[in-house]
Amino acid sequence: LRRGGRERARHHGGEVNGVEKMEPARRRVAGGFETVTRKTTDEVLTRIRGASRGQAALGALAFSAVFIGLIYALVEWVFGGQVDVVFIAMEIVHFFGILILMRKLLKEKSCEGLSLRTQENTAMYLAARVVSGALFEGNHHTLLDFLTLGVTALVIFNMYTKLASTVDSKNDMTRKDQMMYIVLPCLGVAVFINPGVKMHLGVVAWLCNVLWAFSTYLEAISVVPQLKVMKHISDSVGFFERKSTADYVFALGITRFLACASWIIQPSTFGYVFTVTISGRLWAAFTLVAEIVQTFILADFCYYYIRSVADGSGLVQFHSVL
Repeated sequence: LRRGGRERARHHGGEVNGVEKMEPARRRVAGGFETVTRKTTDEVLTRIRGASRGQAALGALAFSAVFIGLIYALVEWVFGGQVDVVFIAMEIVHFFGILILMRKLLKEKSCEGLSLRTQENTAMYLAARVVSGALFEGNHHTLLDFLTLGVTALVIFNMYTKLASTVDSKNDMTRKDQMMYIVLPCLGVAVFINPGVKMHLGVVAWLCNVLWAFSTYLEAISVVPQLKVMKHISDSVGFFERKSTADYVFALGITRFLACASWIIQPSTFGYVFTVTISGRLWAAFTLVAEIVQTFILADFCYYYIRSVADGSGLVQFHSVL
């Protein structure tokens, strides 16, 4: 019996110094089974812990944005300002998204997976909005845009200098395509379709109207180069890892959903758009279309991002609509 037991032990796992060696655990996979080793277990645990940290970071981001927005809205209300907490939350979330990118650059010393063209687009529409906003608004919106522009400029500076060797030029959009398919079309439409307010100020007012419309149109499609970079990476390796770049794009998605919420909670806005449009002024309708386009572009990525958070994998299996 003892000899038979040892023979069976050798057959199933072997024997070391007279002690029966246990057969390693196996798990079912596509096409058969694979051995579950200590390394496999450690990788799974590491991924779970990483996913938990990512969810905690997103929760902290959302909480901070909403909290700061509410505090700012309260201060505005106390001092007689207009309570526009949704728009304030949008801008703060965007600002935090840019800060996530800065953290990535400083910590990882690499801009892998990050589109330089999208950052340039962001800087352009923010600069246009700050200049025109100084005339049209000149309030906290302009200040928040200016702060976001400053951080974006730092990101671009690092991508052009210290981290130039890590820029993903192969997958990013070329400068020619950026100008031809994104910047110039937005500028051309802005020249003809813009708010047309404060025209009594002459050329300055016309220029600010064009800049304001340009910033609106460019913002709607500024993220396209970034999504294309992520799509190329996802196609080549099967997924896009949920790190800082993905968190940044998801933050942009949150700003879009907040923008949609602002339209929904102000249904009178739709009536205004309809009234202005039938009177022959297309600016309001084009603004609404720009909002819808930007939301549609980002919704696809946000769907796959949320799925990666739900399954705890940290890997965004991204299939862009672009």
